[in-house]
Amino acid sequence: MSKWNGAAAWSAKEARAGDRLPYARMIDENTVLLRDGSVMTALQVPGLLFETEDSDALNAHAATREVMLRSTLDARFVLYHHVIRRRVAVSLEAEFADPLSRHIDARWKERLGSGQLFVNDQFITLIRRPARGKAGLVERVSKGWKRKGRAEIEAEPKDIRSLRAAATGLIASLTAYGATQLADYVTPQGSTNSEMLELLSALYNGEMRPVRRPNQDADIGQMLPYRRVSFGLDAMELRGSGAPDFSAILGLKDYPEATSPGLLDGLLRLPYEMVVSESYAPAERQTARERMDLAIRRLKSADEEAAAERADMLAARDELGNGAVGFGDHHLTVMVRERDLALLDDATAACAAAIADTGAIAVREDTNLEPAFWGQFPGNEAYLVRRALISSANMASFGSLHGFALGQAQGNHWGEAVTLLETTSATPFFFNFHHGDLGNFSVIGPSGSGKTVVMNFLAAQAQKFSPRTILFDKDRGAELFVRGIGGRYDRIRAGHRTGFNPLALPDTAANRAFLRDWLQVLLKAEGPEEDATIAHAVDAAYSNDSSLRRLRNFKELLSGSRRPQPGDLADRLAAWIGEGEHAWLFDNDQDKLDLTQRVLGFDMTALLENPKLRTPTMMYLFHRIEERLDGKPTMILIDEGWKALDDEVFAARIRDWLKTLRKRNALVGFATQSARDALESRISTALVEQTATMVFMPNSRARPEDYCDGFGLTSHELALIRTLPAHSRCFLVRQPDASVVVRLDLSGAPEVLIMLSGRESSVRRLDLLRGAVGDVPADWFPALTGTAWPGGANDHGEAGDIPLGLAAE
Repeated sequence: MSKWNGAAAWSAKEARAGDRLPYARMIDENTVLLRDGSVMTALQVPGLLFETEDSDALNAHAATREVMLRSTLDARFVLYHHVIRRRVAVSLEAEFADPLSRHIDARWKERLGSGQLFVNDQFITLIRRPARGKAGLVERVSKGWKRKGRAEIEAEPKDIRSLRAAATGLIASLTAYGATQLADYVTPQGSTNSEMLELLSALYNGEMRPVRRPNQDADIGQMLPYRRVSFGLDAMELRGSGAPDFSAILGLKDYPEATSPGLLDGLLRLPYEMVVSESYAPAERQTARERMDLAIRRLKSADEEAAAERADMLAARDELGNGAVGFGDHHLTVMVRERDLALLDDATAACAAAIADTGAIAVREDTNLEPAFWGQFPGNEAYLVRRALISSANMASFGSLHGFALGQAQGNHWGEAVTLLETTSATPFFFNFHHGDLGNFSVIGPSGSGKTVVMNFLAAQAQKFSPRTILFDKDRGAELFVRGIGGRYDRIRAGHRTGFNPLALPDTAANRAFLRDWLQVLLKAEGPEEDATIAHAVDAAYSNDSSLRRLRNFKELLSGSRRPQPGDLADRLAAWIGEGEHAWLFDNDQDKLDLTQRVLGFDMTALLENPKLRTPTMMYLFHRIEERLDGKPTMILIDEGWKALDDEVFAARIRDWLKTLRKRNALVGFATQSARDALESRISTALVEQTATMVFMPNSRARPEDYCDGFGLTSHELALIRTLPAHSRCFLVRQPDASVVVRLDLSGAPEVLIMLSGRESSVRRLDLLRGAVGDVPADWFPALTGTAWPGGANDHGEAGDIPLGLAAE
């Protein structure tokens, strides 16, 4: 029987992970010294927002990257590119005053919190190697003489300077990609952490965690691992204090015949955690030429099928000779991570298939599994087992550095982001109305594209800011939502008294000025004489008792001592008073328009097609709204807004009006079904200029003259809008600094969709339910949606309390 020598003796036989990591110590916050004397630095690269760029632009960016590789790096550099795709749990914590908005937020968080969100952290690492061969002999002898037998490794100052210069050049070249150099940062608790070490730790431990900056002499390689790695036949396990992770590694065996920008974009959309690692070591021109000559000679003895390949290599050799392109050694691996071995096989197969779609062949590593794992780490060139000579143009396509817009989570004009949406790459996008202090937005999409759901959802999510919310609605699309969050909803219907009486406004200079303008529009005043008559009549009205300030009494003030004549001001007023055709609109005893409630909705359907009624009504409502603006957040949402304001009166004032709203912390949201109608509106130019965020719903019939010429979209953005399936629940968000396709999938929350979609059948049923049980949402919501009212203790309405014929199916 063998003798047990204790755990210490047993563990001494196990190889230490740190021995396989090439990192010695930190030189400064940006630079790491490797055990062989190499020096290393790293950049974080959020990436180029590629999704809505057209092919010409992407090719231009690829050409820039190719020039960057040739001009910045010589044969002593090695460039590593890593993309760490990891699951994240992201949420925006907020308080909502009403139960429905709170419920909508909770249901959306359930959808996003199901482990389906990822982030792609992207890094470039640069290594400057010591001089090798005869060229480095003098340096090595000189360095050895200076050390005089000391064991510690030292960096060559010239190498550090060269590394810093190259890093500066890369950052300048990658300005459009948002590149920044990794460095130290101080936590709120006062400790100093290292971003450089966080990257290296994530590559080994599989977790992005803070790493405290060690002292200057600490052995980095030994301090980084805190999980045990075990290698099997074709899978490996990382085990720490929590549940283990299982990983498989794909190695690139055969390269595609041609490369193009975004070669790996499809892979980085898959719903799996992975680490994509690739390296590019530029070769000396002479060395690359010799290797190509050898390959060409070998192909000469092959059959005729190799003729095309031989021709390609001859062309590549010519390009190398005239300096049009560089060559270097390249490797690429994909480490796929899952919590379960059974799931790992499926994920690995899906990743291999995505690589195959590019024309390349990736194999699952077995014998080479362990060296493939260690080969991911910058500086571990000795572990690379699958390398190939590729051109700098090929590398510019493999390392496209493409990224997805993230938006801004905090520090926006109203604080945190309005909501969190999901991109088509399953990455988070923090949506905001504002760009700076400009918050106007528009939602454009044909009927059935989901425009109403998006508009109402954004309004619901914005309730976290407790904004004053006024909706000018069409076809009652927002009525369920407005009533559901406790707002008041009024329908303006032809022939039904509105309770509007503008003449009942308090006597102020601003109100007198408004009434003069308003009456000039209402009566179509012509010339200075009629304007003066209206002004005198307004002043006279305010001299009378307030009970007499009604539109029908204004006729006498307009007539004065003059004899009535057909077509004069008093005659034109006749249609608006007494038994006149439009008397229901403004000739009311009292002004019952109450804007004290925080959430209000007005159904404007009856007026939209009638500018004679629409314009004075919108003027009055906007004047009353503007009176209440006091700097608190305010949202004015207008369905078919371009049509609602399509008038010479608004065209002349829209720019000043929007500036006033902006100064008072208000924003305007416009929605329309027809891009053409919007652009033909007299206010279109001003609105497009003053809009910070545009949302475009799928539209297979979108026209270039509307979307590109009118709204300034690129041809690729237009193609996306045309090709997005109508029921994909996706749409394009375009902002001054971002353009991204996002997804709003509420299919798992049918009760939310009922409240946000505003379908005609739901609105009709709401009328019946309100007639049966009243206006309190808790009383009609359960029967309408088949779901209990989310108000908790306030839930005193159940489907069983509703007449059977009205209950939800």
